[in-house]
Amino acid sequence: MLMGLTAGAHADEFTLSAGAMDSKEPNGHSYAWMLSYQTPLTEHIAASVTWSNEGHVPGHHRDGHSAQLWWRSSPLWDRLILSAGVGPYHYFDTTKAANGAGYSDDHGVAVLYSAAATYYPDSKWLYQLRLNRVQGGGGITTNSIQLGLGYQLTPDGLDSGSWQAGNSNNEVTLLAGQTIVNSFKSETGVAKSLEYRYSLSPVVKLSGAWINEGDTRLTRRNGGALQAWLEPEFFDKKLTLGVGGGIYGAFDRYQTDQASGSSGREISGIVTLTASYGITDHLRARIHWHRIVTDYSRDSDIILLGLGYQF
Repeated sequence: MLMGLTAGAHADEFTLSAGAMDSKEPNGHSYAWMLSYQTPLTEHIAASVTWSNEGHVPGHHRDGHSAQLWWRSSPLWDRLILSAGVGPYHYFDTTKAANGAGYSDDHGVAVLYSAAATYYPDSKWLYQLRLNRVQGGGGITTNSIQLGLGYQLTPDGLDSGSWQAGNSNNEVTLLAGQTIVNSFKSETGVAKSLEYRYSLSPVVKLSGAWINEGDTRLTRRNGGALQAWLEPEFFDKKLTLGVGGGIYGAFDRYQTDQASGSSGREISGIVTLTASYGITDHLRARIHWHRIVTDYSRDSDIILLGLGYQF
């Protein structure tokens, strides 16, 4: 039984956790939640990527993504593993504007320190207690405690029967959903997108997409996005989980300023979490969570659900 636990505990892990966050300056309390994907590197070392939402405290609505290296103990008391991780945390913080009016989308890099206790029952599921501290980078310092539910996954390999060069490497997907501006009022609009995705391997993908963010009354933006992806496949390609990043060239009608000569054309960053599920051999349901990263305080989240055709 212990040998089975050791093998299972060193599979990839996807975990959703939620709990409470505390901040001293400013003094406040809020909710916190995160999505985390961890993969083993050696018996005691693992790496993870995480999306964290730190809730709302006075003057700050902060979230972001991180990459961490972890040290993991051997199994204790038959099924418990203790671990500690550290790594950079790239955050997006909606704060008060410097002039005191409106808001500003501040970006920075802090350090995320974590400690976790993970219990592995006699199944693929896992239960986790996790402590996090975000510090540095010119942002606020926060502490959070969260409880998580996770699942152990084994990615399809290069020699898997699900991977054959030239077979279903292409995907065209039509998506629709909602744009949410990263302001204190969270203005919204109806979003649409058409995406082409190409699989270089069971893990590495490339995509090009046209995105229309709709009219949020703060932005009226549409443009093209190019992204590279890490998107492992599971269960003989039925399920995929991925993270992508790239550039987004868009035209924002609300940023056009004839007096200053601004054309409204902007080059921004884009970071995306995605998941997909194969309905048939050719049809695939997909969900995207885009984060548009601007340099003019018009960051936005775009949540899209769509149906794709693979060929």
